[in-house]
Amino acid sequence: MTPSQGDAPLDRPHTAAPAAPATDGTWQAPTVTTATASPRPSALRRTLARVGVRSDLGRDVVLAAAWALVALAFLAGLQAAGELLGADRGGVVPPAQVGLVVGLALAQHVPLALRRVRPVPALLAVMVLQAALLAVLPSGIALWTAAPVVLAYTVGSLRPTRVVVGAGVAAVAVAAVGAVVGATGVAKRALGAVALPSLDLLDPAAEALALITSAVLIVGVSAAVGSWVALRRRHEHDVRARAAETVEHQATLTRAAVAAERTRMARELHDVAAHHLTGLVVQAGAAERLVDGDPERAKESLRSVRSQGRETLDALRSIVGILRETGDDADGSVPVPGLGDVGSLVDSARASGTVVEVRADGSLPTLPPLADVTAYRTVQEALVNARRHAPGAPVAVDLLAEPRRLVVVVENAMPATPGRTAPGYGLVGMRERAALVGGRLEAGPTAAGSWRVRLELPVEADVAAAAPGAAGAPGAPAGPAGVGASGTAIGGTTAGDGSGA
Repeated sequence: MTPSQGDAPLDRPHTAAPAAPATDGTWQAPTVTTATASPRPSALRRTLARVGVRSDLGRDVVLAAAWALVALAFLAGLQAAGELLGADRGGVVPPAQVGLVVGLALAQHVPLALRRVRPVPALLAVMVLQAALLAVLPSGIALWTAAPVVLAYTVGSLRPTRVVVGAGVAAVAVAAVGAVVGATGVAKRALGAVALPSLDLLDPAAEALALITSAVLIVGVSAAVGSWVALRRRHEHDVRARAAETVEHQATLTRAAVAAERTRMARELHDVAAHHLTGLVVQAGAAERLVDGDPERAKESLRSVRSQGRETLDALRSIVGILRETGDDADGSVPVPGLGDVGSLVDSARASGTVVEVRADGSLPTLPPLADVTAYRTVQEALVNARRHAPGAPVAVDLLAEPRRLVVVVENAMPATPGRTAPGYGLVGMRERAALVGGRLEAGPTAAGSWRVRLELPVEADVAAAAPGAAGAPGAPAGPAGVGASGTAIGGTTAGDGSGA
């Protein structure tokens, strides 16, 4: 008999639907769904389902009836051929013995109905009936039905190894009792059977050993095949589970990458928009106040608003260009701001009326691109916050180059009367940028009553050693005005009083 597909619960592992573009053209991460990994039900199952047999118990009842009919047909064929129980060899086979053999053979199929509900008790019940059958069979005949084979296989496929071994040993022990009784002929003589001397082919010990050996082979091989099938099923389940975990892990990584990219986009857009739009608001407010009393200065402020608007548009286009570049098509054609562009930030702040003083102490190293833009965005956000929360307060920007780190400090006076403003994401973005490059950012009030933003960026040893000498340091040539000590142009970042506005 071949095992049915219902010997083990059906597994339903997770699988992932492939990623697909959304209707608006944006890419969406793959979603994880649940799918049935078991094969399609067999034709027999579908046929039984159509007649209303859908449960495991119902299918096993049908299986038991089918095997009982097969056994009955087999016994009837032997009887018709005159070979049932060795009657053709001249022995005396009473009708009671024939009826008992047929009844025991058919009764073995009744426990098959419980093979998946109670496999071990069903196997032991069948082996008790098989032992009784071996006890009443004539010498030299061993009759085994399909019931012990099916139930031993079922126990092997549905139960742990220790249970399989225990049930197998118990089943063989029960069969051994019947084999010994049958070899001695006690039960057969009680039924009135008379055997000719020519039928005593084996001595009782050899016959009992042969019957016990057949029980060991039938039960052992069937249970071993069932255990192997169960092992294969577990392996296939583990493979599907690992595949599902891999798909889920990839989907998680994809979602994390999408979230990180969205955060990056939000951070870039915030940095650019906050800087330029704050300047627009300041210049527009100045123009509104001067439009009646000083039309010329109002016009100058409006021209500054227009200039700031153009710069905002250009900056947004640049950011969009950076975000649209991928690892495959990025060619570096889109300019990325860095520490050398701090001068433009200072000029813009001074144009808005903010007094900014910039000091560079030490040899400014050449930073990696990501760290370079982090320093730039930190100065940009700090100037924007100073202009927004403490308008008119002087701002000091210090660039301190040390052997293993670069320190950027932006400090401004606190407003006399703190106003209520909606919380933003500037400090969050600055901290995220610093963490991405292994740096650290601190922001908060100082004991002197000012607000300080302090950024520390790590500098590689070889980069720090390769940086040129600091301007004004002993033995180092002084650089031209508007040039940092490392040779990085930071035009306009020398100490100033805001007169350039």
